[in-house]
Amino acid sequence: MARVHLQGINKIYGNGFHAVHDVSLEIEDGEFMVLVGPSGCAKSTLLRMIAGLESVSSGDLSIGEKRCNDVQPKDRGIAMVFQNYALYPHMTARQNLAFGLETSKKPRAEIEQRVNEAAELLEISELLDRKPGQMSGGQCQRVALGRAMVRKPEVFLFDEPLSNLDAKLRVSMRMRISRLHRQLKESGRPATMIYVTHDQVEAMTMGDRVCILKKGEIMQVDTPMNVYHRPKNKFVAEFIGSPSMNMLPGKLVHSGEQLCINTLGQTFPLPVEQQTALANHAGKMVFLGLRPEHIRIDNQDSKSSVTAHINGIEEMGSEAFVHFELKGHSVICKLISPEHTLRHGSEQTLSLRMDKCHIFDHETGVNLSLAQ
Repeated sequence: MARVHLQGINKIYGNGFHAVHDVSLEIEDGEFMVLVGPSGCAKSTLLRMIAGLESVSSGDLSIGEKRCNDVQPKDRGIAMVFQNYALYPHMTARQNLAFGLETSKKPRAEIEQRVNEAAELLEISELLDRKPGQMSGGQCQRVALGRAMVRKPEVFLFDEPLSNLDAKLRVSMRMRISRLHRQLKESGRPATMIYVTHDQVEAMTMGDRVCILKKGEIMQVDTPMNVYHRPKNKFVAEFIGSPSMNMLPGKLVHSGEQLCINTLGQTFPLPVEQQTALANHAGKMVFLGLRPEHIRIDNQDSKSSVTAHINGIEEMGSEAFVHFELKGHSVICKLISPEHTLRHGSEQTLSLRMDKCHIFDHETGVNLSLAQ
């Protein structure tokens, strides 16, 4: 069993810097968990604490049923894949794969079997007699992944392993790692995988669940789709999604019997289910959050329409990101298969999909739209 359990974990360095703040996280046996956040959020520090490369200042860290705070890295049943591959340059791929098993004094036949199995699964059999200098970055990373695999660990730890690869290779390696996780599970020997990245595309496409960190604190742990569609706070809403969620400052007000949001000098009615969730927050200063795909260019005026000027267009081929100046605020609209003839500086009528909006507390950033 390879459940990883963190309870009240803190990391405080000798100079007093508090890097990790009371982190509690349950990673299930065989789960693919992604730790994601901006630079400096302590995601790599947390991974290194799980690996045993950083000490735990306080709290309990367990792998399986064993408390591992003071257990040596080699005895934790983990294997780590680094950003820089960390292959021995004077050894062939075969020798790199076998090295850890040889130092553990495994039988020669078993070593050969494990190396060949990993090479076949990762499609690097033809590379086994090459040295790292004779391979591409993607091939080196597959060898590094194979070196972790042959140890048959209960937990794989990935520290931004794809950062040094170009865009095409990153896509290919994302698929390989996800496929490896699935194949191990289907073979009856599931491995828990904990993956650190600053790339939200990797987080959204690879993880069973995503843990979003900010300054050493957990902001939200949930499935990728829930994180996108039901962000718990303003930080998560703005961090997940590209382009970022639009945020407009406003105030919750009553207009007759309806609860509305007053922003941009206009009053926008909230959907019925939002009015129920926000009934006790009338008069509160808030942010109106809308994803770029939930703002549309629409020439028909309605209660949720507003006029804006275009100050930038990013053509992406199958989609376009249109930047608007909206009464002193910047707003981005995402168009799929754009057919509009749009010009810089032109005025357009925008329709806000209020049925898709989120309302965030101005002070705490908490998503008030979520049912309490």
